Amino acid sequence: MFQMFKKRRWKFALDRTVLLKNDISMLILDERWNNLFANKQKNDSIVRCETELKELLKQQSRLTNESAELAALKKNCMEKIIALTEEVFEKNNENAREEMHRCEKEIKRINERTRDIETELEELPEKIRQANLRLLRHTINAVYYDLLKNRKRKEELERQIEETRMKLKQLIEEKELLDEDNTEVYSYFHDLLGGEELEKLDRIFFKE
Repeated sequence: MFQMFKKRRWKFALDRTVLLKNDISMLILDERWNNLFANKQKNDSIVRCETELKELLKQQSRLTNESAELAALKKNCMEKIIALTEEVFEKNNENAREEMHRCEKEIKRINERTRDIETELEELPEKIRQANLRLLRHTINAVYYDLLKNRKRKEELERQIEETRMKLKQLIEEKELLDEDNTEVYSYFHDLLGGEELEKLDRIFFKE
């Protein structure tokens, strides 16, 4: 019966209010969540969600780093423009003008890329939260499947324990009856034949 227990997926909704109130942690960074799978394998859905979440976090980190690098690069370009101002407008230095023009184009590119990054960074927290909740749902599904399986197994073990207890009780009762019979037989023959003859019979029949 236990072997016929089949895995299934339950459809359920997590209460958004409760989730917001409880401030669900980032599961893949949660030691207790990782410990859930210390002795069992993650299913495909959990692995897929975990991978997605890791990629989103990596993307967030890359964009944050790129944004910082672009800010430093923009600052450098603006400093160059300021430094080139005298050469361009007072000395009419053509090389300086070209360098200034290059810096202006670079700043324009940086501004455009920065706007794109800001948009992505604004969207990522919600994407990460949704991915984390998907991982939570699949985790609940997997864990509760195991809990249900464990409950079924526990019921089976309790049944077997009760059967074993009853069997043990029967065996003890049978042994006690045999002990009583043996005692009565020994007592009778001891009175009838005496202890010495009884010992001889024991050696003959029991090879003692």
